[in-house]
Amino acid sequence: MINESQIEFLTERLVERINKANIFFYKKIGSALRQIKELTPSQAHQLVQVLKYGGAYDEIVRQIAKYTDLNIQDIDNIFNSYAKRDQLFYEKFYKYRNIPFVPFAENTALKMQTMALANIVKNEMYNYTRANLLGFTINGEFMNLKDTYNYVLDEALLNISQGKETFDSSMRRILKDIGGSGLKTVDYKSGRKVRLDSTVRMHLKSELRELHNELQKIYGEEFGADGVEISVHENPADDHENVQGRQFSNEEFNKLQNGGVAIDYKGKAYSLDHDDNGSHRPISEMNCYHYIFSIVLGVSKPTYTDEELQKKIDDNNKGFELDGKHYSLYEGTQLQRQLERAIREQKDIQILAKSSGDMELVGTAQSNITKLTQKYKELSQVSGLPTKMKRLTVSGYKRVAKSKLK
Repeated sequence: MINESQIEFLTERLVERINKANIFFYKKIGSALRQIKELTPSQAHQLVQVLKYGGAYDEIVRQIAKYTDLNIQDIDNIFNSYAKRDQLFYEKFYKYRNIPFVPFAENTALKMQTMALANIVKNEMYNYTRANLLGFTINGEFMNLKDTYNYVLDEALLNISQGKETFDSSMRRILKDIGGSGLKTVDYKSGRKVRLDSTVRMHLKSELRELHNELQKIYGEEFGADGVEISVHENPADDHENVQGRQFSNEEFNKLQNGGVAIDYKGKAYSLDHDDNGSHRPISEMNCYHYIFSIVLGVSKPTYTDEELQKKIDDNNKGFELDGKHYSLYEGTQLQRQLERAIREQKDIQILAKSSGDMELVGTAQSNITKLTQKYKELSQVSGLPTKMKRLTVSGYKRVAKSKLK
């Protein structure tokens, strides 16, 4: 079975391509600003017309489409590989029930179900990477990709006649907004504007969980599963930490998922309404990282003992101290994600600034990167949480020596 680290690897490959599209836009717009800055107002006007109508924007759209196509091509391989490995976990139950086990390569129904789910993901990925749904947040307002491109060029043209100092300060403010925003997409269901790299990451992980959960229902029906086991991951959220690793009959698990009190296979009562406020978050839904496994109760030995599960809860709650405040390990992972995003944003700003020739902004961004990275390392050291250095990487980022920042 593919584990969480393998899923992370597959996901980051797709995210990296999205980041390349993001950086391509940065370098194009930065290069344009560098040229405009050195021109007279009349020369700048001519260049802006060329940049607007000479195909530069179309080139940006083609690059985004190229990386999107590569990601979509990978989806089938990712889903087939995942389903194939996932199926192997259940082979022992087929043997126990004395039911023929049909390997993935020969299982037409299983392959069709996997392909159907993969197609849904491919269609959704195509939808949220359409150029008219992409853009940046500037001055607190979302602008689509083309409007952003034209706005930056128009602002540069407006400011070029007012002198270098005005040009630098005005464009620096815009570059900070664009780099801090990152390429965003409009969620066509909710209308929310979300960073495209985050959307790809969350969406693919969510759909792979959905693939697993749908296929395990098929396996369970075939070998006569009468219960489920909930997977275990490190540092879970408060509402799910008590139920992870537990086994429930199908009937009791349905109670749990619907907000009721459920009795596990060992006779203990559990509820997802941990605050007694009437709300609950079902397992493996709503950004939950747990998985559900169909099992035969009494045959499938729990993966973790009660003592091991309790230790995970105790370690999570014991947490750590940082800057005079106590955090659980789960809260520490949330801080890590915040710092990772902040570091990527500053790297985006540095790339934009370097492309436009704004060495002052390059220096500011690099200083911020150093401070944020030090805090990230400090957090990881005091908490003992593993770092995800891949998430700090931004394609095209290269630090500028201090001697060149003057």
